Amino acid sequence: MWYFATPHTNVEVKINELDHNKLDRNEQLAKLLEEAGLEIFLPYRDADQSLSGKDLLEKELEVIRRSEGIIVALSNTRGVYLEAGYAKALDKRMIGLIVEETRELSDWGKAFFEYIAKDPQDLINYLA
Repeated sequence: MWYFATPHTNVEVKINELDHNKLDRNEQLAKLLEEAGLEIFLPYRDADQSLSGKDLLEKELEVIRRSEGIIVALSNTRGVYLEAGYAKALDKRMIGLIVEETRELSDWGKAFFEYIAKDPQDLINYLA
């Protein structure tokens, strides 16, 4: 199973407002990956969002511990990088995926990942 760390909030506002465009994109990406035969855990879709913040965090960290690796939508939100850092500390496979809000990565940032896919098909080809 792959943990799919994706953004789902609007970073342009100061409150935790869901960004439905990102949610839709994330679900479409997860569906493409699943259709290619990958087992994907998409936190916003697959974890009980009614849990307390602490319980939700523990559930997601448990899934990361059990996963083969993490696919990170390289976004402009902090949460995906917290998840990625935890997975890296566990020596999980680290795959980056460029999405529309991805900024240029430094060489240091690129070195964090085993591979950075330029689009979903590139990711599927790499993991096949």
